[in-house]
Amino acid sequence: MWTGADKKTTVVFTIHSITVDAPCTGAYAQPAEKGHFVVLDASIETTPELAESSFARFDLSPHSWQFVGENGTTFNGSLASGASYGCMTDSEILPINGVGPAEKVTGKIVLDVPAATGTLVFKPLGGSVGGWEWSF
Repeated sequence: MWTGADKKTTVVFTIHSITVDAPCTGAYAQPAEKGHFVVLDASIETTPELAESSFARFDLSPHSWQFVGENGTTFNGSLASGASYGCMTDSEILPINGVGPAEKVTGKIVLDVPAATGTLVFKPLGGSVGGWEWSF
């Protein structure tokens, strides 16, 4: 759950599953550039109050994620790659431009990570405080 400055809920998102080395279905599928594709199956529901917040859209973009290896070291690179963007069809992935107020979407996020196990950390872009973690 994400709230605005007034503490009203603006976004509820759920990561339903995490699949390591998921098969790609996109027409331009290529092997992972960094080692492994990790596919997150997610849903996002925004409230009308999102329009009144400092961010008019909510995004689970690969650019908002970090990977921490089992040894505790954070990967310095981006989890997005040309290969990750071509892995799934447009109809399977979450909207590339984020989700606006009063919308509900489901889809996948494809991350290109250097190891098959570790922790994913989501930190919203724009300097928001806090974040969420999932180990896989």
